[in-house]
Amino acid sequence: MAPQRIGRRGLAGLALAGLGGGSAAAHHGWSWAEGEQTTLRGTIREVHIGPPHPTLRVEAADGTWTVELGNPRLTAASGFSAEAARAGDTVVALGNRSRNPNERRLKAVRLTVRDRTYDIYPDRIGRS
Repeated sequence: MAPQRIGRRGLAGLALAGLGGGSAAAHHGWSWAEGEQTTLRGTIREVHIGPPHPTLRVEAADGTWTVELGNPRLTAASGFSAEAARAGDTVVALGNRSRNPNERRLKAVRLTVRDRTYDIYPDRIGRS
C-alpha cells in the first residue's frame, strides 16, 4: 500500500495534536525553562533512571529540587547510569530552571557527581 500524502493543513493539524497542551507536552522540550543557565548544588535524595526522563531529587539550601536529565538514551550516551549516583552523593547541576518561580525544577545540561562530569546536552552548555 502506498503512503498517503498529507497536505499543509493536515501537517498543521498533526503538529497541533502533538502539542496537546497537557503536562506531558509541557514536560518535553525547553519552552518551560528559563534561557539563562544556573548552577544548583545539593545532596541527592533519590535517583530515577527511566522514561520519560531520568531525574534526580536534590536537597539544596532552598529546598528539594527535581533535576531532569535527557531522555534515557541521551543520558546513557553521556555516561550517566543508575550506578553513577546514589542517595547521599553531592551533586552540582548546571542547567535551566523552570520559568515558574514557585517550581523547583531544573533541566540539567551538565552534572558533576563523585568527581565525574556528565555532559547531558554538550551543545547547550553555556548557551543562554
